[in-house]
Amino acid sequence: MVDTKEKIRKAALKLFNEQGIDAITIRHIAKELDISHGNLQYHYKNTNDIILVLFNELNDGFSRVFTQGENIGQVTLEHFRQWVEILMEHIWQYRFIFLHFVEVTRRVPEVKTLYNSWDKAREEQFLLLFNTLIKEGIFRDDIPPYIWKNLITQQYIMADFALSHNEIKMQLKGKKAVQYYGEVLFNQFYPYLTAKGRQQADKHQGIN
Repeated sequence: MVDTKEKIRKAALKLFNEQGIDAITIRHIAKELDISHGNLQYHYKNTNDIILVLFNELNDGFSRVFTQGENIGQVTLEHFRQWVEILMEHIWQYRFIFLHFVEVTRRVPEVKTLYNSWDKAREEQFLLLFNTLIKEGIFRDDIPPYIWKNLITQQYIMADFALSHNEIKMQLKGKKAVQYYGEVLFNQFYPYLTAKGRQQADKHQGIN
């Protein structure tokens, strides 16, 4: 059974994704659920509280994806490509955050604090994945460590603002947006692939 808090979060996520954070108030969310705004405020005082909870949900989803990646025995390039696309699916699911990222961090400072607290753990998870792919002969072993670290920053920049680019330029929806930007993020790794890795990547492109 879905509890009231979960219903509120789902309704808020739907409205934020459709109309943005500036247009939606507690009253709009209450109307969507056909409950009084007083009843809603018993659970969440204001929209900022809901935004913070949704951001934590997003982070939990990312953590699960990283953990699943770490638990795969023999990692292939196809595993990595699927992993990137799953991350992009999470970004699309909570797209209002990324379409209003700067404004979200200004309105809810805790989001900025949480986001910055990810850095060390996420860097370790990325580097572990890169090292696994190096051992599998998919990523090159002649790339300096600082380049891999810079690549993580590039991934953050591209993933965080991919949907802003989509909003202005491509205007893709749903699965099409996820697949397109998943490929853009994945293809950023092409120069770091070995001949074996490039062969696998080219085979995938040939299928699509």
